[in-house]
Amino acid sequence: MTDKHYVDKNSIRNWIISEKTEFKDGESNYARGRADGLELLLRLLDGGKFDPDPPQQPDIQAESLIQQKDAEIARLNKIIKDAIDENERLLSGEGTEEYDSALTELLKEDTP
Repeated sequence: MTDKHYVDKNSIRNWIISEKTEFKDGESNYARGRADGLELLLRLLDGGKFDPDPPQQPDIQAESLIQQKDAEIARLNKIIKDAIDENERLLSGEGTEEYDSALTELLKEDTP
């Protein structure tokens, strides 16, 4: 990327006009050629040839970002739900050796 240096367009325009005026009535080929070159430069300047590039908008794809965020939220919700389910299972004792043995003992006592 090249460095851009900005100058005052009106200052350049005024300088071109003053230089062109100095050489426009010249008798030599050099003077006429310089006046013609300055005239061309003035037309290019006025036509916007040297205007700075407009600022570039970043390419943001909102839908893609929203889909990524939705997927991340769904993944986190599943992790939270699984953690809550596991916590409830552990708090109830279900699936542990103590729970299973206590359940077995209760069932033995209730059977005639």
